Amino acid sequence: MSLSERYGLIRAPGFTVAAAAMFLAVTAQAMAASYMTLLAVERAGMSPFELGMFLTLSGISGISATSLLARIFDNRPRLWPLALSLAVGTWGYGLCTIIVDRWMLMIVAFLLLGPATASFALIYAIAKGGLDQCGSALAAQGMAALRMIASLSWVIGPALGALLIHVWSYAGVYGAASCCSLAGLVALFVFRPPMILVVTTKEKVPPVAFRWTMKAAALALTLFNIAMFMGSTALSIVVVNDLGASERDVGLMFSLCAAVEVIVMALFIVLPSKRANRSLLVAGFAIFSLYFLSVALIPLLQVLYGAQILRAIGIGIISIVGMLLLQELSPGRAGAASALFANATNAGWLVAGIATGTWAEIFGYRSVFGLCAALSFFGGALLISGSFLHPEPKSPRP
Repeated sequence: MSLSERYGLIRAPGFTVAAAAMFLAVTAQAMAASYMTLLAVERAGMSPFELGMFLTLSGISGISATSLLARIFDNRPRLWPLALSLAVGTWGYGLCTIIVDRWMLMIVAFLLLGPATASFALIYAIAKGGLDQCGSALAAQGMAALRMIASLSWVIGPALGALLIHVWSYAGVYGAASCCSLAGLVALFVFRPPMILVVTTKEKVPPVAFRWTMKAAALALTLFNIAMFMGSTALSIVVVNDLGASERDVGLMFSLCAAVEVIVMALFIVLPSKRANRSLLVAGFAIFSLYFLSVALIPLLQVLYGAQILRAIGIGIISIVGMLLLQELSPGRAGAASALFANATNAGWLVAGIATGTWAEIFGYRSVFGLCAALSFFGGALLISGSFLHPEPKSPRP
């Protein structure tokens, strides 16, 4: 990689401020989300039913706000949709430092905390416009870099929250989250990334086949997220209750996975691809399915530790290539593609929250791994079927 390519991302229009905004916005979300359940149950005194309602309201409003703001951005790229998302996040996290009433907290979740998550997709959309001016390889490199920054934020955010909650309780966690969101908002207005209108290129694609390819990709990513969230919940419980290990082992496993995940994503920055490699994406689903099969069939602590490498590789590949595929299938609609990717995560989280307890109540938590393996396998099969209908374009010969 030449020196000009190495520093190309820094020179890309608006990328630096987008990277800073991504780090600050996702760190705020990671801190807040890590203690949201405890905030609702321990301080607001919510029942299990009320907790489910609280989390569902936040998820539904997040999906709706992300779709709406992304559509507005695609029609005419402007800064205010992202600014609005960061502003409501600042306000919502700030209110969480003082609210103790369960119903008020639900209102805040629906009106403020859910829409705050839209910033994730909108930052991608803003960065994509500038990166596309610098070539497809640099655009793919930039998307991978932003996804890696988001993962780093999920490593740093919960750790910072764990420190703050021991010092200043929930006020410290949510006060810091509010400050991070506010810092992202200030950076946005101080440096003002350029709003670049992306011209849509019309491709000769059969409409029915194209629609199925988009639906297949979105559904596959939703299944991936359902499996990821269900598997994370089951892993914590199986490690402590079935294997007799400690909460420390759970934390170490998640940390190991996060570290390897960042390394995998960094490879996509060093070795960027101009197009989404669909074969690699299917391989990512296969690796993710293999992870769940290994921990389901050999439930030993050592196996679970080693299997986190498979889990991290699967998550890293699917997260990066999945985003690139949606953008490739939505030329000129960066906001819609980013929203679809973000909403696949939100929908997966919502379904997993409901399905995990129901499934485990009947079949036990260890059986969740087998279900997650099946979901991952089916997700890969959907991508294969979509590829047959809308095959990957061949690069022109030099």
